[in-house]
Amino acid sequence: MVELSLPENGPLTGPSVVSELMPDAHSVSVGVWVAVGGRDEDPSMSGASHFLEHLLFKGTERRTARAIAELVDSSGGEMNAFTSKEYTAYYARVPAGGQEMATSLLVDVLREPALRAADVETERQVILEEIHLQADDPDDVVFGLLYEALFPEHPLGREVLGTESSVAAIDRDDIVGFHDHWYRAPNLVVAAAGAVDHDALVAQVAEAFSGRTGGAAPVRVAPVTEPVAAERLTRPTEATHVAWGWRGLRRDDPRRHALALGIHVLGGGLSSRLFQTVREERGLAYSVFSSMAGYTGAGVVSVYAGTAPERADELQKVVAGQVAEVACNGITAAELAIARDGFEGSILLGLEDSGSRMFRLGTSQSLLGRVVPLDEYVETLRAVTLEDVNAVLAEVLSPDPAVAIVGSGT
Repeated sequence: MVELSLPENGPLTGPSVVSELMPDAHSVSVGVWVAVGGRDEDPSMSGASHFLEHLLFKGTERRTARAIAELVDSSGGEMNAFTSKEYTAYYARVPAGGQEMATSLLVDVLREPALRAADVETERQVILEEIHLQADDPDDVVFGLLYEALFPEHPLGREVLGTESSVAAIDRDDIVGFHDHWYRAPNLVVAAAGAVDHDALVAQVAEAFSGRTGGAAPVRVAPVTEPVAAERLTRPTEATHVAWGWRGLRRDDPRRHALALGIHVLGGGLSSRLFQTVREERGLAYSVFSSMAGYTGAGVVSVYAGTAPERADELQKVVAGQVAEVACNGITAAELAIARDGFEGSILLGLEDSGSRMFRLGTSQSLLGRVVPLDEYVETLRAVTLEDVNAVLAEVLSPDPAVAIVGSGT
């Protein structure tokens, strides 16, 4: 059963706490979602959310970084974090009985990070190396170019890591101010799953963040500039990497479920049109897939594939043909049934461990303001008609895509 506790005195007095008890679980997963990400930064502070994510694990006023690591390791658990375009998440997964310890660690690093000047400089070098590693990965580069093409002059088009110049310019005072401004109770959602004591979690969280109220949520503006036609980067690689992109649907668009089912048919599984045509029939690529993402005020549909440089033209023609076929003529009832059954099956697989359930709770509550009950989600999927799917596919995929290409001879 999912339990939700909201702030008692309005939206600006404390974190929301959502949990799901799994009676037979041997673990408990606890996470904190902070409603600020890469798109919420000033250009001069690009990468600040990710920079702060790194620094919070460098210790607090009470605990050193080593002490935190030893406590987690001695439990056999894990503690980690990641930054996205619209939120930053911190989480720990420990054996049953470790809820108080895991929560204590998380609230400590989020509430009172040391943010020492020496640690800022150390992590700056680590992040710069991370940026260099990403620049060496053609898969990452091609999607970075694609987002720049889809969202020119908009923060959704920026890399979450920031740039070398922006990361080099951020100083300790910037980080301290960023943390003080955004890491306050109204922007926090605490999620837990597994061997959870909800009442104890609520009490611990309320006490920990009692002094960090106030603040406001980020103000986000939808993109208005049209996508550009293409981004290309020529470099000596063994394969040519190609990503196609279209503006999709915002996160709260009621048609998003129909689009998700259609995009799955296009390239989301082993039986999808792209996988069967590009890989199985023609042997053009080892990896080919389509995906979608929804944000506040905007969305993305993308297709990716990589092939030998001499076959890149053929690959682009085959993918363009498959996309055009789906946009013009839609998918079949049989394909929709397979996709719908696959989505329902993936729900069940996603309930296997406490970590998966925690991520579902935290992400839903943070981004949507509610946790959608599984029965409601399944009913929504089953209510989607073939006409719904084909209409939204035609709308999204009919415009010419933005195209990003990385590799030799492009």
